[in-house]
Amino acid sequence: MGNNTAQIQKASWLHVFFAAGMAIAFFLPWVVWKDSLVNGYYMPSGKFFHIAESKFNLGNLYPQIEFTFYAFWLIPVLAIVTALLGWQKKKTIWPAFITGALTLSLVTVFSLFTKTLIGLGVGNNAFQMLKLPAYLSALFAAGLILTALPAGKWFLRLAFLIAGPLFAFSGFMIINKKVWSETHTPTDKEKTDYTVTAADLILEFAANDTAANTKYREKILVVTGNVAQVETQADSTINIKFVDTSKHFINLSLDKQEYANAKEIKPGDQLSVKGSCSGSTYSMILDSTPIEFKRSTINKTKQQ
Repeated sequence: MGNNTAQIQKASWLHVFFAAGMAIAFFLPWVVWKDSLVNGYYMPSGKFFHIAESKFNLGNLYPQIEFTFYAFWLIPVLAIVTALLGWQKKKTIWPAFITGALTLSLVTVFSLFTKTLIGLGVGNNAFQMLKLPAYLSALFAAGLILTALPAGKWFLRLAFLIAGPLFAFSGFMIINKKVWSETHTPTDKEKTDYTVTAADLILEFAANDTAANTKYREKILVVTGNVAQVETQADSTINIKFVDTSKHFINLSLDKQEYANAKEIKPGDQLSVKGSCSGSTYSMILDSTPIEFKRSTINKTKQQ
């Protein structure tokens, strides 16, 4: 009897810890997009898409459903309610389940949206761009569901663990596929606005970053240069870099459809790539200025 009481006591304290941790983590940075830190609460507050649109030209594609994002304010509110109930050893199943599912759903949205930005040339690795509070939030959410009081109902716990991420993933993929197919012509079919060498483009941005951004942003360019670095991501997308001796460099994000064509490319190869220029933004972290390209396709390559 004594051991059982001690276990219940330990579980309730752990439950309170998860709830309190989730309430705090919600207001901390969950991801970094270039030099912009994005906190968990930025989604319901509207700052999430404001940053994405103002800096990367990717806003909320369905503003008519923006009101649904307010539901994420329930995360800190219900987390505090759960902590108080857990402190008093009262039932916490439903507030804990809802809080956990909403948090796992929000973490999934942050992760998927960050991967979309990578496809547009913002960053290289979604797992590295996600910050510690995002991972802790997912851990706290799972812990909150699994330790909800009273014990039992394990099938229901498993359902809530899966429901949030599954719903977020399904909705995001449906919207992403529909919008992409409606708004984007394949890059290789689009008209070329400028044809430049990588060296000349880098020099132009280094000489006058503002003028170069005005000239090239959202334009289709064919860029030719010698490959400095090739990075294959876990989702089969590929980033290729052209670099010179300055702090400017070109970063081209290739779609996964280009994987077969790009997998043999190695540093030193001469490459011609066609893509949409996203412009440049100075990175204090890297102390450099990447010139980003999205939706890039390979024109031709000449290996060493």
